[in-house]
Amino acid sequence: MSQTYNTPLIFNAYKPVDGSSYDVVRHFKRNLPEGFGKIGHFGTLDPFAEGVLMIGVNGAARLNNFIHDFLPKTYLAVGKLGVETPTGDLTVEPSQVDDSEYLTTTIKDFSDKFIENICKEKFLGEYFQAPHKYSAAKFEGKALHKWAREGVEIKKEKKRREVYKVEVVKYDFPYLAMRFEVSSGTYIRTLFSDCANAIGTIGTLKNLIREKVGGCNLENAIDQKNWPQQKEWDVEKYGMPMDSVLEFGSVYFEQKEAGLYKNGVVLKKDRASSIENGKISSEYYWVRDTNENILGLALVTDVIKSQFNLSSV
Repeated sequence: MSQTYNTPLIFNAYKPVDGSSYDVVRHFKRNLPEGFGKIGHFGTLDPFAEGVLMIGVNGAARLNNFIHDFLPKTYLAVGKLGVETPTGDLTVEPSQVDDSEYLTTTIKDFSDKFIENICKEKFLGEYFQAPHKYSAAKFEGKALHKWAREGVEIKKEKKRREVYKVEVVKYDFPYLAMRFEVSSGTYIRTLFSDCANAIGTIGTLKNLIREKVGGCNLENAIDQKNWPQQKEWDVEKYGMPMDSVLEFGSVYFEQKEAGLYKNGVVLKKDRASSIENGKISSEYYWVRDTNENILGLALVTDVIKSQFNLSSV
């Protein structure tokens, strides 16, 4: 009889270049040991990109919005100045080339720090951008990149994002390597293009690595050679519990209150036996019994209101 895994878990898989994010999810789905529930990922990486791809099983998909809202993402983007492509990357031929003397005689000689300072001044903090037409953002249920490949360009309104960090890692004209730490939903191909525009030219991505999402980083990512194979895999070694990824505080209930919570009852805050604050939010808390078992996730104000509980996962 196969084992049943009831606890939501998150795997930090390293997605290689080429192949889609769903290819990685499909591999895990086919090769995880028997007994896992539904599976999905938290944030698409384009085929030409690589790096951290978070995969959730057994109800972890409930955390999708929380991961996007609370965990910043870090990218290393390497792009080429002076060229522009329809897709924003070098997987297709350029649609525009900057052959100006200014590019080859002035921008070429900019220092790393000069470029970094311009981009910091322009983009650090609040940043508005629309999804790139070759992105996984959807219109009428279909990804924009699919519309674009059918010859239909969908323009969506700009949305507010946050840029927490801008760093020029290396400048070897015409190639510029930059590291960005951003809020979820930020399209790096657009941000890199905007940075190129800010220094007086155009630009498009050559390589993109997602280095980090919260505490999931390249160092603790599961390399392809260590992905599950033929239903045999050390789940305990590679699976991360929800509370290690989202470091919310904890609300503790005695047996009676724990039972009420699991039955969907909204309880007053003073019904908790104790409350411990977390690192990333003063509103959301893991709900636990006195044995440290996670019962669910709650929004805590003057009452403790369930966002989901594991008995319904």
